[in-house]
Amino acid sequence: MNEFLNRAVFFGGALWLTGTVTVVGDEPTLVTEGPKVVVPAPDDDAVRHLSWPKIVRADDGTLVVAYSAGVGHNRGASGLAVSRSTDQGRTFSAPELLCYYPDDDDRYRDLGNVALGVGEDGALILLAMAYHGEKANTILGWRSLDNGRTWQRVDTSALAENKTGSVFGHVFPIPGKGMAVCGHYRQPKGDGLWIATSSDNGKTWGPPETITDAKYFEPVFIESGGKLLGLARENKAHAYHQFVSSDHGRSWAFTERALRGDARAVHPSPFVVADPVNPRRLLALVSERAPVQRVSLWEADRDELRWRRVGLIVEEEGEWDWAYPWMTHLGGNEWFLVYYKGSKQAASIHGARIAVPDQVSRSEGGGK
Repeated sequence: MNEFLNRAVFFGGALWLTGTVTVVGDEPTLVTEGPKVVVPAPDDDAVRHLSWPKIVRADDGTLVVAYSAGVGHNRGASGLAVSRSTDQGRTFSAPELLCYYPDDDDRYRDLGNVALGVGEDGALILLAMAYHGEKANTILGWRSLDNGRTWQRVDTSALAENKTGSVFGHVFPIPGKGMAVCGHYRQPKGDGLWIATSSDNGKTWGPPETITDAKYFEPVFIESGGKLLGLARENKAHAYHQFVSSDHGRSWAFTERALRGDARAVHPSPFVVADPVNPRRLLALVSERAPVQRVSLWEADRDELRWRRVGLIVEEEGEWDWAYPWMTHLGGNEWFLVYYKGSKQAASIHGARIAVPDQVSRSEGGGK
């Protein structure tokens, strides 16, 4: 357990104790360091808008963040960039481009969503979408055997060239099936969510299997306790929808609006993960845009799936091009979180260290 939770500390009327956190009156303060800019927007106009990050901790402790870098938010030229931190997120390297469109292939104009994970062999696995509006899209892939220092292209032909659309979220293991990744279909293919697997730790990817043909976006799926569980975005719902499969994806149970913050706010980009300290516990990030601008942490037992809010992570004044929070486990109760923030023209990657309490116990009449 980290030092932050090893002692009793008062924060605005909230008493923090070792192990179980008792909160009187208000939610716990989760951020222990930050938020701050960890990868600033470059001066180069071609890559000044950094957005839609994913972060993972490699086996040697290196933090690797992957994101889009371009001329602006979907403005017609961008690529996939990565940065590394070898000091637990205090500093990150400058953006390193792995591809850039339309320079690399004039069928595509932008680099979109990203998926990132660690293979069962310890390799980092990275997939990303390139696209030209609704006219054309493809999925590209890489592996790194040296904790993100160098990257090698992989075979994504079964997912590429209008066969799917966007890839998003974790690259995660499914026992007996290998690594998996999910995304949403785009035109000209159609609508819905898909999942694909790799039996060789991301070197080659099989064809997509459809989860639903309903028009949802940016799904985040994991495997936990023999179940596949995912959250998906739908702007007009102002919430995340939930999918659960107990038979490795052959059938799915659907819960509408399973996770919801402010019912007035758009909910972009869900996040869900199993807590390595307590694998029965699922953690989710809920991000909200207009009329509120905030990111909060939620939790649920993986069998009961009754979500409840743990606390606020970040709240922003004004209206920004921002969010898409993602976090990776550092050890014990500590996590490192990234998101992007800026204007439609230029944005930076922000980061924060957060402490996730083991359990929050609220006094009668207290809390939110």
